[in-house]
Amino acid sequence: MAMQLSRHGRLAREYWETYRPQALEGLGSPEEQEAHFVRLDLRVGEKIGAVAQELIMEVPVGERAAVRNAVRLQAQEIVYAEEVFLPKEPGTEHREM
Repeated sequence: MAMQLSRHGRLAREYWETYRPQALEGLGSPEEQEAHFVRLDLRVGEKIGAVAQELIMEVPVGERAAVRNAVRLQAQEIVYAEEVFLPKEPGTEHREM
């Protein structure tokens, strides 16, 4: 039974379909591609949590509740830059998702 991707995995797959079609093809069969995005989805979710935890520790305790969502979004941005929004393949730069 296929695992349902969260928004991280769905976004990554859409990004690859749009901007990294050769890399996507290089992952292999549709099943291998799906397995890649399932692993990526889990890894991204875990990393966002870990990065958010690191960032929140830099905030004074009394201010943490107020900035938790902003910190989570910042962590997501950092992790997406590392894991999801990989360099676009030549010729795909003009495309839009």
